[in-house]
Amino acid sequence: MKIEIREKPWDLAIVVISTILLLGIIYLTPDSWVRTVLGLPYLLFFPGYVLISFLFPEEEPLDKIERIALSFGLSIAITPLIGLLLNYTWEISLVPLLTSISLFIFAFSGLAFYRRRAIPLEEVFHIELEINPPDWESYDMIDKALVVGTVILLIASGALAVHIATTPRTGERFTEFYILGEGGMADDYPNDLQVNETGTLTIGVVNREHETTDYTVVMGLGYEFDDMNSIGTLSDNISLPGNNTYFETEISLNHTESWNMTVEFSVEMPEIYRMKFFLLRDGEVYRDLHYTLLVRDE
Repeated sequence: MKIEIREKPWDLAIVVISTILLLGIIYLTPDSWVRTVLGLPYLLFFPGYVLISFLFPEEEPLDKIERIALSFGLSIAITPLIGLLLNYTWEISLVPLLTSISLFIFAFSGLAFYRRRAIPLEEVFHIELEINPPDWESYDMIDKALVVGTVILLIASGALAVHIATTPRTGERFTEFYILGEGGMADDYPNDLQVNETGTLTIGVVNREHETTDYTVVMGLGYEFDDMNSIGTLSDNISLPGNNTYFETEISLNHTESWNMTVEFSVEMPEIYRMKFFLLRDGEVYRDLHYTLLVRDE
């Protein structure tokens, strides 16, 4: 069987149809693995291929290997250029990128088709594929085994490639645990107070564990020279929400979900203390923070 692309631009039609299919998949099922499979040629091959088809509609002077190589090379150059233009004219996000690259592909596919129609048919770039079924009966057992093994290997390699391309990699697992001063910044902490003066700060947690995680947040007042990595016995000289001598709350966060809470406190005895903050996971200290607090007598 012989397949020839000359009279009808099936190559350009495949590019356009694949682009339309990709746009539909992104809109309807954005998490589909087909999005990744079609997205790679969409970004790395289609823009360069339609541009080359427009610039060189004839069979000469480029052979097929050169066309393929230039298609990849130009696509790698065109896509960032489109992003650079969007940075100054629109914005760099999914919708503007898809719109701009797709319009580029559609426009140059149409221009390439127009240019092919304007030159003699025998000079038009063409692709010939000849498929002849193997003469299975003429193969001996070793040849048949090699053919079957090769087919299985190709199928397995393709499945592995799709799996690698479509399976998201789990990044580093960690949790952000922070305290902020009154200005909402990581400074200007209430670290020099008068007795019974109110101090204000914010405690924050962001889950980057790639799974839903349960935490316990503990805040209390320790002494300057106690074990900074252990909750231990917290001082009772502090007044926290609800007139408690330490603050404790349990939270559950999904991946990338954040939590924060503003806490007001006061201390009734002058001393040099260590303001201590603990993030517990599975009943054990997972993260800890502290800063030195000087409480002066009135």
